[in-house]
Amino acid sequence: MKDYLKLVIVISTTVLFFILMPSTESPEEFRIPPPKAKTLYTTKELENILRQHSRNEPTFNNESCNLLTEDSEYEEISQPYNSITQTTSFDKIGKFADNITSPQFTRVTVVNLKPSYILCDRVDVNIEARDSLNRTKTYGGDMFRVKLFTKKPYSAVNAYQILDFDNGTYLARFRVLWVGVIGLQVILVHPVEAIPFFAPTLNGSRAHLQLFYGQFMARDTKGRKHSETTTCTLTERDEPSCNLSKTDTYAPWYCSAPKSAYLNCSHWKIHKTDKKGSATSLKPLFDQFGMDVLKRTKTVVYLSNRVINVPSREKSDYQHYAQFMNKSLPYCSANGPPPLKTNGYFYEARWYPFDCTVPRFTSQETLQCLQGKTIHFFGDSTGGQIFSVLKNMLKCQSVDLTPPRKTSRLEYECRVDNITLHYTFHGLPIIGSATLNVHQIQYAATEIDNIVGGPDDFIFLSYWAHFAMTGTKFYEHRITLVKEAIYRLLDRSPGTKIFMKGANTRGYSASMGIILSSDWHALQLEKTLRSCFQNDTEIGFIDSWDITQVQPNADNVHPKTSIVSHFVDRFLTYVCK
Repeated sequence: MKDYLKLVIVISTTVLFFILMPSTESPEEFRIPPPKAKTLYTTKELENILRQHSRNEPTFNNESCNLLTEDSEYEEISQPYNSITQTTSFDKIGKFADNITSPQFTRVTVVNLKPSYILCDRVDVNIEARDSLNRTKTYGGDMFRVKLFTKKPYSAVNAYQILDFDNGTYLARFRVLWVGVIGLQVILVHPVEAIPFFAPTLNGSRAHLQLFYGQFMARDTKGRKHSETTTCTLTERDEPSCNLSKTDTYAPWYCSAPKSAYLNCSHWKIHKTDKKGSATSLKPLFDQFGMDVLKRTKTVVYLSNRVINVPSREKSDYQHYAQFMNKSLPYCSANGPPPLKTNGYFYEARWYPFDCTVPRFTSQETLQCLQGKTIHFFGDSTGGQIFSVLKNMLKCQSVDLTPPRKTSRLEYECRVDNITLHYTFHGLPIIGSATLNVHQIQYAATEIDNIVGGPDDFIFLSYWAHFAMTGTKFYEHRITLVKEAIYRLLDRSPGTKIFMKGANTRGYSASMGIILSSDWHALQLEKTLRSCFQNDTEIGFIDSWDITQVQPNADNVHPKTSIVSHFVDRFLTYVCK
């Protein structure tokens, strides 16, 4: 019996010792945050909440439902995108892998989360950026994308404001715009540590690192073919070179001169991007820290399908914002570029602008609307997508170009029922894998000067995707010359209509090429473009940046046709309504 009591005492003492003993968990274990993506309520709890709040509460918040007010909340986002270009440097943030913003440890909280909401209630989302050691960041500048969404049927809205307090904390603000169970997604588009890698591209100092091939070809007096491929850039070469620039359209272009005695600069025939050469030229800019930074691009910080509950109210006809606003809103009309902010939302896979109405157009309505019209498309392949969607809607047939020549990927024309669509690429720089004949390369400013114009002529511009590596000054100079050509056209033919598509988000892998072509660069070009045309209120502008930030698909420089169709509907609203 005594031995048994001794055994009990020993066991009890041992258990008590381990209970009272200080924790021996490692610091690493303490750094693991609780799971972020979880259901807030069980199904039964959610059903009870919906029942309780569906009877007597109001349908929507009248005071908050006018998103067109001049309230300062809806001013253009000032952070984190305007000041970081000048203030962010390695001197300020250091160059330590542990400092990089961590999607794993960054914390997301809905401020004062309520069991249920009504339409137009405000939702604030707090983001606490933390580094790779789970420490709170002490500086701002991260580029986040934050959206509320419902997966099926797809609805989504971007934060109308993201406040950067420059101490590692951010506040994203929303209005609740549809009924249902709403999720939240936070994406780290680029950590602030990426900006010192990105920023030098803006002044054009890296334009020489984007390399191209130029092929020179000719036959000698005996008919023998001679060919030589050299390197081409936007900037002058350090070796004997050919100046192939077009000064009247601000199109600098230089290729190393061919060494063959049978070839000279006039024999330049072929253009192509040198992808391997560009990657090699960029490589010295990167160390392991740089690669670690780029691996954090477009990573999910938080994702939950069930965060905000907006019950459908009894005796209410309103399921989303546009249902009670569109009754008083006009059709969208040309009034120049809008402020760079949230200007609309998706509801059940359809895009609704806040300030106007965009109907959906059938092929027959499009055919009737565009009778007798000629649409001249100038720009990159993202504008070419709009050309292609219209071409398919109208079922127009390819025709030979004038003077008689074959169509190409750089120029295309089709006609149907007295409607003409003409697409011309914007000229060099052209980035891509295709091999191009240089005689097919045209420049928009020159081509616009050759257009007669008039009320049945439309000009459609899309200029951004190939200019990220040129720097903003180059980009501004190029589009200014296009703008001057447009003014000359309007002087001789005042009835000509002008339309323009802005930049959209793009997909890319975590490679060195990001420093020449990121969403951050695209946003800087978009700001430049809108600023250049901000006083041109007769231009019909298509805000593709806002739409693609919350699209249901993965980012791609060429959005899916379902997204491009929204751009086409906006264009047709300008033209037809």
